[in-house]
Amino acid sequence: MNTNGLGLQYQNKELLSLPAFQVVIYARTSTAAQADEDKISIPDQIEWAENLCKERGWEFVGSYVDTLPGDVEFELRPQGFKLLENAGFKQFNLVLLYHSSRLAREPWVGLKTISILGKGGIQTYIRNAPIEPLPPQNYIYGNNVASEYLNALSLVGDKQENIARSERVTSGFKNLAQRGIVVFTLYGYKKIPKIEITSAGKQIYSWTFEIDPTESVIVIRIYKEYNSGKSLRKIVKQLIIDKIPSPSGKLGLGSWSATTVRNILSNPVYAGTTRWGRKLGSKYRQGRNENGKQKRVYMSIDKWILKNSNNCPKIIDEPYFEKTQALLKTRGKIAGRQLSTDSLLPGLVYCGDCQRRAYSKTREVHKNGKTYIRTDFIDQSYARGLDCRRHLMSADKLEQLVLLQLQSRLQRLSKTDIEKQLISKNTDSKLVVGESLNQITRSLKTYETKKSRLLDVYLSGILAKDDFTKQKNKLDNEETLLIQEQNRLFEIINDEQKKISALRTLKELLTMFSATTDQKLRKEMLHRIIETVVIYRDHIDVIYKYSSGSLNEPNGKPHPCGFYGDKTKECKCNLNQILRYQKRVSGPMLDRIDIHLDVPAVKTEKLVSNERNLKAETSKEIRKRVQKARDMQLKRYKKKKITSNAEMSTKNVKEFCVLSPESLEILRLAVERMNLSARSYFRTIKIARTIADLEQSIKIKPVHIAESLQYRPKQETT
Repeated sequence: MNTNGLGLQYQNKELLSLPAFQVVIYARTSTAAQADEDKISIPDQIEWAENLCKERGWEFVGSYVDTLPGDVEFELRPQGFKLLENAGFKQFNLVLLYHSSRLAREPWVGLKTISILGKGGIQTYIRNAPIEPLPPQNYIYGNNVASEYLNALSLVGDKQENIARSERVTSGFKNLAQRGIVVFTLYGYKKIPKIEITSAGKQIYSWTFEIDPTESVIVIRIYKEYNSGKSLRKIVKQLIIDKIPSPSGKLGLGSWSATTVRNILSNPVYAGTTRWGRKLGSKYRQGRNENGKQKRVYMSIDKWILKNSNNCPKIIDEPYFEKTQALLKTRGKIAGRQLSTDSLLPGLVYCGDCQRRAYSKTREVHKNGKTYIRTDFIDQSYARGLDCRRHLMSADKLEQLVLLQLQSRLQRLSKTDIEKQLISKNTDSKLVVGESLNQITRSLKTYETKKSRLLDVYLSGILAKDDFTKQKNKLDNEETLLIQEQNRLFEIINDEQKKISALRTLKELLTMFSATTDQKLRKEMLHRIIETVVIYRDHIDVIYKYSSGSLNEPNGKPHPCGFYGDKTKECKCNLNQILRYQKRVSGPMLDRIDIHLDVPAVKTEKLVSNERNLKAETSKEIRKRVQKARDMQLKRYKKKKITSNAEMSTKNVKEFCVLSPESLEILRLAVERMNLSARSYFRTIKIARTIADLEQSIKIKPVHIAESLQYRPKQETT
């Protein structure tokens, strides 16, 4: 076995009989438990693909495996994204799927993915809807209408099957509830399975529940503390302090939450009553909220099924349980949690410190003999017992600040010259990019001819097998680099078009929002305009869904509080908070940033010191150095259509950045240990060229390469 640069394993084949198809399989399970080694789902899917390739004489390249629900868009899945990325580099030309449901549960997700692959020249072969793939050189997406219909029908059939299966499961649970049978194990109980064999030899599976002596004590304690006057949060805090494992088995901050305690207090199973129908049912019966996410629909109590339990003993007496329910309702009305709010922002607000969602809490406030309604945004971390602030901001104040930002944004967008500025600013760069694209397209066309000639020379016996392999790998690597550069240039052109389109859309939406008076409609429109509102301690950030690129610049802080690694102030963020915060900027985005620098806080002594003997370069001196470097670059590229190192193409880098063996060795080690991508590799060389220019050095020295590598993100070294 040997491995290509993208981490996929390839099987060795005789190059005399190169197969027409390079094949991968995409496999998926809905949960991590289904992907365990003792399960057969993933191994079965991969084994089927390998056997099919052996039967057809195809080359099996590798597999992509995801463990997440099928209604997630394909490009948002880790391995799905990697598959699409590698498809762009022509690492394979056929994707196998064990079943169309492995691709997607929603038909539109599956059809969209098949379309993306097809337009890139990649065919799909689905086991339950097999369509014989065409020879790669004859395949043109869109020519085979029958295959598109078959794929669509297969995906629609999968969804209908899922809906029918969900309805069967829902109906089964309903029948069990009507017979007074509890199905799921609640906190405080143990499930005891039973298998009985009838006189006819048939096995009947049933179960009962026993009271767990340890957990039941905690259940009784929760009921007693709540009835004694303690709030849900105080109960949560004490359970965490006492190191009581939560129902999920977690310990420490965030293990218990007010919702968990409320569910225990409100579940009638603890009083010996089976309950069913509190929620509407399966996800196919439920709606979607403003953000497109699944919305839980709760049913009124008159539609519930409540029966005396036949297989689960009670822990709490019924009168005591009813008293608790009355107390929950009373406290809810007093605290105002059941009051509705007309605020525009619920569902959009996040805490800037812990990055968790904030919820709105509306309550009645009595002050100076008057009663009024107040809505505040409360940090979710506070409700979950985590170490973060409680009150973020009042809803009225936050709404005013957001509306001011929207108004200011609309005023800037209303300037008639914005689009003209964007277009004129990028006209010159587009001409250069267009010329570069044409050159790359012409170069790519020659590689098929080069490969064909190489194979002819090898088959004639003139070239040895090792030399043929070496030359072929060289051509493949060069072609891959050209494709990467081509994709990068396409992204530049598309980004400019997207910026102009986003500005137009945002301007239209803001104008419509300003002219609308209906509160419900304003709320719906606001959720279309704004992605999130982040509340920091000293300001707020509004992140728009329709961005021109400059609206949502990456935050330079490495984590929420901004004191990670600071020697004077301790960072209070835990590891999960830091990782979650840093993941808000994707790896590909970070990879496109040339220089990453950690800038520590300036020491107080340097700020207040009056000493003039501090050795520091003045702005004038720096300007002279930069101007000399710019002059070197202008002179270097006077016969080219570029003016700076940043504009160098891959071909330019090889021409103007000749490296010594020592520098190449440093880069080779860096690629291995820092997992540098092809993009990072060439950007590192460009930065080294600039460092050398600043030192007025004609050659790039190993020290320049070493310094350039220090500016790559630290995540690449882990």
